[in-house]
Amino acid sequence: MLHRSLILSFLLVGTVIAGANWPGFRGTGDSLSDAKNLPLKWSDDEGIAWTADIKGYGQSSPVVHGDKVFVNSVDGKDKTTLHVSAFELRSGKPLWVKTFVGTQGIEDSDYTSKAPGTPCVDDKAVYAFFESGELIALDHDGNTLWQRSLTKEYGNFLGNHGVGCSPAQTKDKIIVLIDHDGPGYLLAIDKATGKNAWKVDREKRVSWSSPVVATRDGKEIIILSSNGVAQGFSAQDGKRLWGGDGVQGNTVAAPTVAGDLIIISSSKEGYNFALKAGTQGDLKDADIRWRAENVVGSFCSPLVLGEFVYFVNKVGVAFCVKRATGEDVWLQRLGDSCWASPIGVSGKHDEHGERAYFFTKGGTTLVIAGGGETAKVLAENKLTLEGRQYGVAAVDGAFVIRSGRKLICVGAPSR
Repeated sequence: MLHRSLILSFLLVGTVIAGANWPGFRGTGDSLSDAKNLPLKWSDDEGIAWTADIKGYGQSSPVVHGDKVFVNSVDGKDKTTLHVSAFELRSGKPLWVKTFVGTQGIEDSDYTSKAPGTPCVDDKAVYAFFESGELIALDHDGNTLWQRSLTKEYGNFLGNHGVGCSPAQTKDKIIVLIDHDGPGYLLAIDKATGKNAWKVDREKRVSWSSPVVATRDGKEIIILSSNGVAQGFSAQDGKRLWGGDGVQGNTVAAPTVAGDLIIISSSKEGYNFALKAGTQGDLKDADIRWRAENVVGSFCSPLVLGEFVYFVNKVGVAFCVKRATGEDVWLQRLGDSCWASPIGVSGKHDEHGERAYFFTKGGTTLVIAGGGETAKVLAENKLTLEGRQYGVAAVDGAFVIRSGRKLICVGAPSR
């Protein structure tokens, strides 16, 4: 299935992050949270700490660092009015909004992306990427540190639906994947200066997936799953470490790294599978740990929680398979599709135990107990939303949920 590839021997480690921050798309790229006292139940009338209006509209997730929540959005008929906003985590109080002008305009419609890229945040800055090509770094007080236009530098993004990549980050770099209906590239940008650390050119490949960064022995590896290929690159210099083609249907979901497994999700049966890291030479069928033959993934990325892996298809059916073998365990109808990736909670800090949260686009969240041979629904939480439930950040005591024009904090944030 996968061929013409070379993979270095390494062990990839997906990390459960502490509950203090939620620094990027899917937290640190695996949708796992070790946050304390995350809420189990909420509704329109119960468990809401605050709501806040967002200037403009967006499809990305909020990110959190310290006492601030950051989010991006767009305005205008061609989506070239770009906003980055900050809110106080405890109260939802607006702190600042910074507005920029985008380089490439695309007519606003239900068929094109609207600020789909989740920002990254660290202790120095928030880094926001927009489908107009703008990549902007601001400090936590909203002062612009640097700004670039990738479309001005390398040409417009081509395709009918816009781009959908969320940037990833290493300690010192921002990683952006541009796969579209034209020559693409994988780009590493120095956080301090905004200049290229390296750039790898790519063939035309329409996709909306995002890169993931995994670490072994202090070395950071970039993992890609994008329209026909699964690949790994050195974050240090962009060297291609491994790669294979022959994948089908992997155009949206990001890969998930868990220990020595890389989980690839696809909208096509037979192409949801686990690669084992540490293989040398060409990647062969024998290097695939397992295939989940009856599983279909779609918009959201797969979740690995404990001894199980979870996928969701486009009509809102969740699949659970065994992490070790890919063997079917259960399936559960969620009632709606999920655009937000599910979040896994270790349960070490509360009485509710290990559990997975499935955020459907209509505003209902199903909480399912982890570790079971059947789907045990612990709670079904319904919110009335304007627009869709797009993305979620998990921090100690609370989830911050993003719809098109609002932030909703459920639970009780501890700071």
